Amino acid sequence: MAEGKKEKKATNEESVKLFVGQVPKHMTEAQVLAMFEEFALVDEVNIIKDKATRASRGCCFVICPSREEADKAVNACHNKKTLPGASSPLQVKYADGELERLGMRNFCTLHKLFVGMLPKNVSEDEVSALFSKYGTLKDLQILRGSQQTSKGCAFLKYETKEQALAALEAINGKHKMEGSSVPLVVKWADTEKERQARRAQKAQSQASNMPNADSPHPSLFGALPMGYVPPYNGYGYQ
Repeated sequence: MAEGKKEKKATNEESVKLFVGQVPKHMTEAQVLAMFEEFALVDEVNIIKDKATRASRGCCFVICPSREEADKAVNACHNKKTLPGASSPLQVKYADGELERLGMRNFCTLHKLFVGMLPKNVSEDEVSALFSKYGTLKDLQILRGSQQTSKGCAFLKYETKEQALAALEAINGKHKMEGSSVPLVVKWADTEKERQARRAQKAQSQASNMPNADSPHPSLFGALPMGYVPPYNGYGYQ
């Protein structure tokens, strides 16, 4: 009976699967479930385990009964809550394919802004105070490195596209935060398709710049006819 109930939850079209990283490897599914239930309703937790050793890989899937509950979990925990034994805060996001399945691509991208040129010591409260003038912020994440130091950029998500547009037009290239000599850069955050296209373009560019592996003696002069000898330039052959 329990198995049937579990399967129903997993296949419910309304339920949302989240991917969670930075989970201490000693934590059980019950412990992770109890932690998330402080912030949102959760149907189940599945620890991702190594196929050979069956040991935790330090990440899991969390299934929430609705998009609203999933958003509560993301907003409360992503980059904000560090579990005992972890070196970095939890990484909580929609699992691959979930946004497309739920028809939520616009929800996650059209209202989302990238902010660059932030002072490294700026706090989330300071950024929130500035951008809240233009609408209701649903999410704010300052990007941080492994030592929790700011990378000088952030992602913001507004309640509506109109609010995000108002902030972009008012702040981009026009506002300097205290402690910075350059204005903020504000632009629409990339969609997943744009990120994939950029990665593919970068990989293609790197491949095209690689030396020709088929040639045992690559020429310094590029592709030259067989037997070609560069002309004498008065200073000896190079």
